[in-house]
Amino acid sequence: ALTRLEAAKLLTVNRDAASALVSLDAHPLLREYFARQLRGQYPDAWHAAHRRLYEYLCASTPDKPQPTLEDLQPLYQAVAHACKAGLQEEACDVYDNTILQHREQYSLKKLGVFGSDLGALACFFDQPWKSVSPSLTEADQAFLMNQTFMCLRALGRLTEAPEPMRVATNWAAKEKDWEHAAIGASNLSELELTLGEVAGAAGAVGHAEQSVTYADRSGGAFWKLASPTSHADALHQAGRRAEAETLFREAEQMQAESYPNYPLLDSVQGFRYCDLLLAAPERAAWRESMKDEGRRTKEELLAACRAVSQRAAQTLKWATGNFGLLDVALNHLTLGRAALYAAILEGRDGALRRPRADAARNRTATDEFETARRELAAAVDGLRRANRSDYLPRGLLTRAWLRFLTGARTESTSSTQTGPESAQEDLDEAREIAERGPMKLFLADIHLYRARLFGRETLYPWESPHADLAEARRLIEKCGYGRRKEELEDAEAGLRQQYS
Repeated sequence: ALTRLEAAKLLTVNRDAASALVSLDAHPLLREYFARQLRGQYPDAWHAAHRRLYEYLCASTPDKPQPTLEDLQPLYQAVAHACKAGLQEEACDVYDNTILQHREQYSLKKLGVFGSDLGALACFFDQPWKSVSPSLTEADQAFLMNQTFMCLRALGRLTEAPEPMRVATNWAAKEKDWEHAAIGASNLSELELTLGEVAGAAGAVGHAEQSVTYADRSGGAFWKLASPTSHADALHQAGRRAEAETLFREAEQMQAESYPNYPLLDSVQGFRYCDLLLAAPERAAWRESMKDEGRRTKEELLAACRAVSQRAAQTLKWATGNFGLLDVALNHLTLGRAALYAAILEGRDGALRRPRADAARNRTATDEFETARRELAAAVDGLRRANRSDYLPRGLLTRAWLRFLTGARTESTSSTQTGPESAQEDLDEAREIAERGPMKLFLADIHLYRARLFGRETLYPWESPHADLAEARRLIEKCGYGRRKEELEDAEAGLRQQYS
């Protein structure tokens, strides 16, 4: 029998030098077959075997304050065996108390191992991602649904993510657990923004408003300031900047009052605020000339960049060693963006492309480009380590802009401005990630970036700048992405002028 299985490549027979049998390693299909046989014919033995494996793995795994993924692997296996043994409550305790370290989200925030967590979470579901084992309390079911949402979103599996989050949010609202209801509604708002569902009661703005309502009912200080930043970000992306800025300022005032040692919005909330504060410098940096800026002078825009840099430098200090991988990476991204916009504004459309007579200003711009290069490298690397594909396109887009100005532009080798680590490479990777979502706001940004960066190039790497701007307009209008409306109009006007 062993010989036939070995010949069919379903079994690996390991022998020593004397041909004595050492071990057998069965193919996964063979293991699954016998597992089903055992479970169907001897269910008590099946449960007992998994219970023993669960107990052994828990007992033999050292308890470390800062475990690595390798350290946690036996516990992920323990969760799976416990669920198969019918010990879902015990499995939930291991996941919550040890892997997450009492809901501190250690495995996700510090290690970024969303795939490993999702594999463990799948063991609790009777039907992914709709129905958790009824042997768990409703509170634990909602908790596991929330964790599943976080993993699916981070891994870019966005179309699968809404269902578990809606279940968790609805349960929290039904139980009048207003804090978790606020968290759930805020999470749904963030997801809908990425998917391109900006406006409407069932879109990002609507769920963000709902989150604020729940947070007010909760009485909790943190979510009373965090939920308004989700609302503000949704309004900003919808093009309602003045309303968004008011909400951000009010939230930061609440933070200063509640946490006087940390008076600035930080973490994701701080990143959103900085994104808004850099909106005007970003648009100005895209324009060929400062002459049309009108209401805001170049000095005001540079001052905004410096203010954001100071803010992000401070929040980076708070985040380093204390917060998660994502928080650190987002601070680097903000610093890189502020430096890039300042460099372009100092040199009108990039000091390294059009040297100015003002040597001091050229040196300043060059220094800013170097800062941007360093910070954006740290940002993209950090977002990769955090395993956040729902944020990574932001870093890739900004770095593509920098690379176009200072390094390789395309992957082709037919000119001096080509080669690996190019602007085109970053834009193509961002598109690959965004299409999987689909992350429609990122897709709109990518089409805008392609046309604005490469529109004057002799060899356009994609179909045409006209096609990219047409698709950008379609997405912006369909999604209600009002934030990009003026930038789109600037790009369209520039293209018309170029071909007139």
